[in-house]
Amino acid sequence: MQKSFFKAIALTTIISFTAASVGFAAGGSIGLGDISVYESGKLVSKLSGQNPIKDNSLFVCNGKCLIKSEGISLIGADSVEMAVSNEQDVFKLFVQEGKVDYIINSNVRKISFYTPQGYYIVTDAIFNAGSQSVVKGSVAVDSDGKTEIAVTEGRLVFTTSEGLKTVDANNKIVLAVAPPAPAGGAAGAGGLSTGTIVAIGGGVAAVLGIALIAGGGGGGSSSSDSPPSESR
Repeated sequence: MQKSFFKAIALTTIISFTAASVGFAAGGSIGLGDISVYESGKLVSKLSGQNPIKDNSLFVCNGKCLIKSEGISLIGADSVEMAVSNEQDVFKLFVQEGKVDYIINSNVRKISFYTPQGYYIVTDAIFNAGSQSVVKGSVAVDSDGKTEIAVTEGRLVFTTSEGLKTVDANNKIVLAVAPPAPAGGAAGAGGLSTGTIVAIGGGVAAVLGIALIAGGGGGGSSSSDSPPSESR
């Protein structure tokens, strides 16, 4: 018990103070912590410590974990289910359930957020003045699929089906839970069927590889005091 406690403290310290120094493979990502890796719905490996990680696999953090790629660091909460995909111009983050804190320290690439309820693409990350400036925030998806993308430092400009939305610090975009899909698996948020998204592992690659579909950006609120938007 004591060993596990100190292990958790050590990982938290590493994530909090040395995230920026963790290296990453060119065109890929590095994971730090205890991470279970799933492909096509099956557990294929368990990682511990620092390891390169494979795009489009589903990762489940056992305790806090860190995923770092060029210009972007992700801190996953315990039991979060997520996947990432690195492309030259965009970094794609898919969160199935749980909370992920993000830190953007470079605008070398755009970032896009995918959840079971839809997806957003960030047009610009706007940094505050200062040499150490970053953009910070979180993505949280609950068990019902309700999604909140919050900004805590800096600003993000999102591309949505309703146009560009700027989210300042201490505000968020909220994506409401989609209504149940009719029989036959009709498309849900973003033109994707719920079944496609939830097919963890194999489905993750399809979700992260999709192009923007007309009407699929998912409108949202840029104010934390506004009610959730209606899903399409």
